[in-house]
Amino acid sequence: MKNVIVTGGTGVTGNALVRRLLQKNINVTALVRPGSFRRKYLPDGHPLLEIVDCGMDDYKTITDRLSEKKYDVFFHLSWDGSTGVEKVDNRYNYSLQIQNVAYAIDAAELCDRLGCPTFLMTGSQAEYGRKDHPVKETDERCPENGYGMAKQCAESMTRLFCQRKGIRHIWPILFSVYGPNDATESLIDKTVRGLLKGETIPYTEGIQLWDYLYSFDAAEAIIQLAEKGRGGEVYNVSQGVQRPLYEYINELFEEIAPDVTPRLGEVKYSDNAVMFLGADTTKLKRDTGFSPAFTFKQGIREIAESIKAEP
Repeated sequence: MKNVIVTGGTGVTGNALVRRLLQKNINVTALVRPGSFRRKYLPDGHPLLEIVDCGMDDYKTITDRLSEKKYDVFFHLSWDGSTGVEKVDNRYNYSLQIQNVAYAIDAAELCDRLGCPTFLMTGSQAEYGRKDHPVKETDERCPENGYGMAKQCAESMTRLFCQRKGIRHIWPILFSVYGPNDATESLIDKTVRGLLKGETIPYTEGIQLWDYLYSFDAAEAIIQLAEKGRGGEVYNVSQGVQRPLYEYINELFEEIAPDVTPRLGEVKYSDNAVMFLGADTTKLKRDTGFSPAFTFKQGIREIAESIKAEP
């Protein structure tokens, strides 16, 4: 890869992807929504990074501004309604999710107009629905909300479009990615920010099994899939190891505030609580050789340092 396009480069995974691509001396054109409050998280003034103002509703009209380069990969990570406190409610905002599917198709069509040979778009574990075992790519998809349904629909439609156009289509399904510059009201980000201010939040007992992957590991997996992944395939992207959530919380406290006791057991589980979230990553490892480089504690340290460095 020499030149790539990235949408969603201000999100927790997209930001890590942009930075990892730049570390590999790859020219990155980042399509960023005008006025995005997260734009500040992109590396300022990097010689290999071009930031282009482009909302998702601009994909149909942006072609002429991008066509002077030959792009090797189109990384599509944008998805409206996936940040902030509204994130959970947005999963059931069906009109919003249908629009996201349309934007995904617009992105694939833009990829085609630019003559880019590879379209890689990130999916979500929400496509699978609740499972009680490490999910394999061949498992039945049973999404339980509009977000998971829309991701599944976007996967099928963009793949069919790419097949008809001769574009290599790769679909990494992301599980629990955590990292710096998060704005999703995630448990880890809220916990670290709170502890750095001397505040704590309550948790469930934490007996649910979880599978966290640091954002820069997720970015590396995505890059390796762009380089080595097989067209038309789906790949689970996660650590591939499930542990009780309370173990992660205890490790986080040990790293940030060792003298503070986490408030485990103060929140009751909801009736539809997800008690298992993990993936089988055999296929990812087989086709790319990917192996995570960061431990959970290393990731927590990186998050804490990034928060301390915020203006």
